[in-house]
Amino acid sequence: MKLGLMDTFRMEFDFCWNTEAWFLPLEPALEGLSSLDASWQPPGGGNSIWQTVNHLNYYNSLLVRQVNDLRSGKRVSHKKTSFGDIGRPADPIWKSILEENTFGDTGDSADSENWKEVLAETHLICENVHKSLSKVDESQIQEELVGILARQVLHNAYHIGQIVLLRKQQGSWPKERD
Repeated sequence: MKLGLMDTFRMEFDFCWNTEAWFLPLEPALEGLSSLDASWQPPGGGNSIWQTVNHLNYYNSLLVRQVNDLRSGKRVSHKKTSFGDIGRPADPIWKSILEENTFGDTGDSADSENWKEVLAETHLICENVHKSLSKVDESQIQEELVGILARQVLHNAYHIGQIVLLRKQQGSWPKERD
């Protein structure tokens, strides 16, 4: 069986969302996490898991819009694009895009209902990524889409690793996962 480029991207996104392979995907990385643990910040500073999930939700929902726009023949809006073009000179527009706070606040440790809503949103967004990618045909692949997908896969994997590390630092990591 010969895998096409889109087959590979779909597989990589499944690895980032819910198909366990050599690294843990997002869904099991968040499993059993309370609002208290999700809002915890490391002693030296840094983002909480809640903030990291907000950030992933922002960029994954943006990805859904971009994939759907490209499938329908629209150009990707560079007003709200993701991650810039690799190997090209820095565009001043990136400064304003990257200054936007996509992480939000740390989260409310006592608001378990809001945390559940964030997790439900994460699940919906990841399912929408999966659905959108399933509709992309090899003939629809453009250089722009390849760049967006490649960067987003790496971005997701990077932040999933941060979530796992934060859980280990705070002691909320399941013992059976060690």
